[in-house]
Amino acid sequence: MKGITDRLAKYKHALLLIYYPVMIGQFQWLEKRNAQVSHLIQSPLDDFIPFVSIFVVPYVFWFAYVAITLLITGLKDRGEFIRVLMSLYIGMTFCNLIYYLFPHGQPLRVPLTENEPFLFDRLVYFIYSKDTPTNCAPSIHVLFSVACTIGIQRAGCFKDKPWVKISSHIMNVLIVLSTMFIKQHSIIDVALGLAFSVFIYLFVYHIDWPAMWENFLSKANLKKQAADQI
Repeated sequence: MKGITDRLAKYKHALLLIYYPVMIGQFQWLEKRNAQVSHLIQSPLDDFIPFVSIFVVPYVFWFAYVAITLLITGLKDRGEFIRVLMSLYIGMTFCNLIYYLFPHGQPLRVPLTENEPFLFDRLVYFIYSKDTPTNCAPSIHVLFSVACTIGIQRAGCFKDKPWVKISSHIMNVLIVLSTMFIKQHSIIDVALGLAFSVFIYLFVYHIDWPAMWENFLSKANLKKQAADQI
């Protein structure tokens, strides 16, 4: 029992994940609220970007990329886990606020059907059918991908694994490109996502979030001890 208790205490930082479903719920509500929009985001440069459906692979892998980053840093590097998670929380909360105040969409999608002969075209169609072409700028795909890549570069558990760091850079580039190549995002969405990623990085890594978390746990523990003595 003591071993289980010690392990639970070691990974208390996992409690910070409690806001994740709340954040996703906010986005899903906005998807329904902003289903019909009058403001469209696009650039003349989007016309020069071809539709390449094979890029649906890195686009979908994004979900695993985020999950794997949080899992490994959560187990191996508590400090970086907290910083990555704060980057995701701040980034998506900020995006949700923009989506709420400025409902918008994009008109770039390629007309596809569920009977497309090419597998990757059918996969893109599936994504189109599950995700509305709204709430695009900044791109959450870009924000999350950059945040996870920064976390992997900084995590101590990957210090002696250059192949992991190089692979994460490559994956980040592919994910960012995929948002445009499968016509899920305008180049404007991507540019805003990259720009906001810089500000989020400067903010998150300027604050000692791990120390704040430890301070919170310490105060909570002192309050518990005081309550037990009453």
